[in-house]
Amino acid sequence: MKFITFDSSTKALSVALAEGEQPTDFTIKASTTTLGKRQHGQTLAPAVENILKQADWKMNEIDAIIVGNGPGSYTGLRIGVTFAKVWANATKLPLYSVSSLALMAGAASEGTDFVLPIMDARRQTAYTALYQYDNQAVLQAVEHDQHIKFEEFLAKIKKHINPNCELTLIGTDIDEFVEMASRQLPTTKLTVIDDWNAYPHTVHAFGKVPWTQIEEPTLLAPNYAHATLAEQEWAEKSDSDTLNPDELIDFK
Repeated sequence: MKFITFDSSTKALSVALAEGEQPTDFTIKASTTTLGKRQHGQTLAPAVENILKQADWKMNEIDAIIVGNGPGSYTGLRIGVTFAKVWANATKLPLYSVSSLALMAGAASEGTDFVLPIMDARRQTAYTALYQYDNQAVLQAVEHDQHIKFEEFLAKIKKHINPNCELTLIGTDIDEFVEMASRQLPTTKLTVIDDWNAYPHTVHAFGKVPWTQIEEPTLLAPNYAHATLAEQEWAEKSDSDTLNPDELIDFK
């Protein structure tokens, strides 16, 4: 089977193609992650077209779609999920969702005890979760994706973390959160991934991250986890990062 996956939850736009039959046995055929100004409404369709050309695949050869479902940027998620829903509904293809935080967590080594992805949500809050690799090297949520004051989240996860374990923190511009973790978990070995690898890379959807099948694609909604009033107002007023139906690629 041929799969396409994309994530637009952050300023990074990530797209990947893979072929395989089992969740733990896939061959990556092409992948790309690019940084922009979150104008994914203008860049997602061209990115999909370009990556299909790289793999020499046709649109009608795709067997299933996997979309990063958040949490993250309000508008970015809306664009990615809408694109996936339109495509799946038009072609009757199976549609799956994956956690964008789990895609970030996939950058961590399988040898680490716990993985803590962090998206800064301002005012010392974060979109975050706690993950752990199972015995098949697939990430499973110990604490599910949520929006929370980070100090409160650290207090919550102490019940899972023993003093001598290793915790990998993943995210961009997370120095403040790393300092909080150092104070609250003084005996825990902290590893930090805060470079290019900290973005949600869709290659991690194959073999590292569990999928959720969406039985009715038109009902899929982004997992915003939290949307402030300011975010909602900004999204409503924004006209520079919207999905223009005229820019959709031909799904036939």
